[in-house]
Amino acid sequence: MEKVAFELFGLELLEPLSTLMNWVLAAQSYVFYKKLSGCDTPFQKSWRWFFLAYAAAFVFGGFTHLLYNYTGQYFKITNWGLAIVGVVASELAMVLDVEDPKKKQMLTTVIRAKVFATFAMLVFDFSFKWVMIHSAGFFILTGILSYGRFKAGEHSYKYFLYGIACLLAIGIAKIGQVDIHPAWFNRDDVAHVIMLVMYWMFFKGVKGYQESSLNSNTATIDQNPREA
Repeated sequence: MEKVAFELFGLELLEPLSTLMNWVLAAQSYVFYKKLSGCDTPFQKSWRWFFLAYAAAFVFGGFTHLLYNYTGQYFKITNWGLAIVGVVASELAMVLDVEDPKKKQMLTTVIRAKVFATFAMLVFDFSFKWVMIHSAGFFILTGILSYGRFKAGEHSYKYFLYGIACLLAIGIAKIGQVDIHPAWFNRDDVAHVIMLVMYWMFFKGVKGYQESSLNSNTATIDQNPREA
């Protein structure tokens, strides 16, 4: 792909739009992190870590685009590593409500093995494809669990399914090399726009979970009032 180059303060910089979009995504993720403050369930707390990790990942991601001539490819381990950690936090959140303890333990073990394998592969082959494969695991796990819970009547999980659909669209844009403009609005920029929608969907899912929990607790109190 072509890279837009420009000079500022004597520095030879690259990809201003990708840099800006990364920082917009960082701001969005941090806002969602702050909006979930005060949440007291493990599910919500794990998703807060997801948004915080991605906020930091996008800050570094902006710099890796902007300063690529100075930092090179290997500095991308900062945002790639943080993204992997964020995915792990969300995956662990999704398995919290699995009722079968053996199944929950198996899924937790798979999540831990997957993150170890991803970092190991990055050592031997420093390529974004391993981060994408790791994210594909998130796609499968979150999609299956969200669909099952949605079918069981937990309607807030529909937002996670919408978010997974966005992730699929990102994969199509990248693999299909969907470049509206080869330099100014390439497949990465298309992916960034879709990501804005995706993270909003995930946030709505977490908020919906929070509201469902509050409604459930209220219903329990109403059904079992304390005697005066």
